Amino acid sequence: MKENNLYREVVVIADDFTGANDAGVSLALCGKKVSVAFDTPFTASTDVLVINTDSRALKASDAAEKITRLAPDIAEAQWLVKKIDSTLRGNIAAETTALQAISGKRQVIVAPAYPAAGRTTQQGKCLVKGIPVNETEFASDPKTPVPRADIGDLFGESHATVVTVDTLTTVLAQGTELLIVDAQTDDELDSIIAAAQHCDPVPLLVGSAGLCDALARHLAPVRRKQLLAVVGSMSEVAQQQIALAASQPGVSSVFIDVNDVLTGVTAGYLARITQALEEGNHCIVHTCATEAARHQVETLCQQQQLTRAQLGETICVFLGELTRQALAARTPDALYVSGGDVAIAVARALGAKGFEITGRVAQCVPYGKFLGCAWLRLVMTKAGGFGKEETLREVLHFIEERLSD
Repeated sequence: MKENNLYREVVVIADDFTGANDAGVSLALCGKKVSVAFDTPFTASTDVLVINTDSRALKASDAAEKITRLAPDIAEAQWLVKKIDSTLRGNIAAETTALQAISGKRQVIVAPAYPAAGRTTQQGKCLVKGIPVNETEFASDPKTPVPRADIGDLFGESHATVVTVDTLTTVLAQGTELLIVDAQTDDELDSIIAAAQHCDPVPLLVGSAGLCDALARHLAPVRRKQLLAVVGSMSEVAQQQIALAASQPGVSSVFIDVNDVLTGVTAGYLARITQALEEGNHCIVHTCATEAARHQVETLCQQQQLTRAQLGETICVFLGELTRQALAARTPDALYVSGGDVAIAVARALGAKGFEITGRVAQCVPYGKFLGCAWLRLVMTKAGGFGKEETLREVLHFIEERLSD
């Protein structure tokens, strides 16, 4: 970060106080220090400066004049946003033009959509719950009526190009200066921010709280909670649970070949588990590739001259140590162990002296924490043959949705 105390990661120019707060709240919730200024210059240290010009109901020329006084406050901004009303009230064109002039921004992206509030943009028109804004109550707003839904019309003779998120990157690369971007979902707003970040310099962003929320998601993405699941059970239901869970997005599986365990060729498994967790995925470690594998245990015992108990002990000890190493290398938010022998092997490898039960999920998965060891995070256990096909998937949903800060 620059040493200049006027450096701002984000500067937002809003035309009223509540709009300023709407623009800044998501950035504050993601950990940024956000200050809303009523007067400028604003010299206090802050990550995000939101300036309320209180200009929505002014004449266009007066609103633009207020913007021109803000040059010192925007000079060091990494991201510059003109926050507008999602129903197009106010002096959008005049303020945008003035802000572009004092910032020196060559390109402007206009994206008023706020899907969470039912405001979308289609074919360059602002819609409120699917209806053109000039056909809604906002057309007769007492202070700032909205006579048109076509966003390009706001900019008069300026040449505005209407694009979709699919073509935005290409059109930006062509140097088009004023772009109106259709958006109907938060994902599309996220795509607008992603396209803007690759431009040099970053374009002036013109949008509502929806676009500010997308910027907050970009600057401080929320990390999804992760589960490391170690399944040693060969039961049919356990295999069904693995298959269904592994088919979900954001879930990686690492199959441990028992022959590798018996021959000592195991160097790559830890790296694969670590990589999955580094990529932000849940990771399911299992030793049974197919339901038929359980019927091959006797043959494997004969080949290795081991009893079934000895074979099981060898595999469990390996899984326990592998789990210990994986937890030392990365720190998922929870550990799930399925199969009684595997569960106790993992507990012993971690040096646990006991287990404190605190709850249950999916009807058959007790959870709590190990006692007396370094692993202090959530631990979930399940008997191998318990549960239904959806059990492990339900556990993943529990981790992602309920185990949140």
